[in-house]
Amino acid sequence: MLPITENQIGYARDIVKELRDAFVRADLEFSNDKLQGRILRAEEAKVHTMLIVGQKEQDAHAVAVRIHGKGNVGVKPRVEAVADLLQAIRERRS
Repeated sequence: MLPITENQIGYARDIVKELRDAFVRADLEFSNDKLQGRILRAEEAKVHTMLIVGQKEQDAHAVAVRIHGKGNVGVKPRVEAVADLLQAIRERRS
């Protein structure tokens, strides 16, 4: 989970908690680095799915989704993004 500014940290924490409650390994990555640097580090670490939250996403109760190797796949409502992530995890396990 990558919030763009400190203003989105609370919203990002709520999403991380929701994912952890569903037994998904999720971390909140907020540092003083620019967003591009944090995205690059996540790509290098082969993080499969990154959820990015800015003010627009927070206001719309949505997240921007990036998938490793595919890049930006667009903005999705928070509920849909979480459901898609949980479905992808279930499909990989079967």
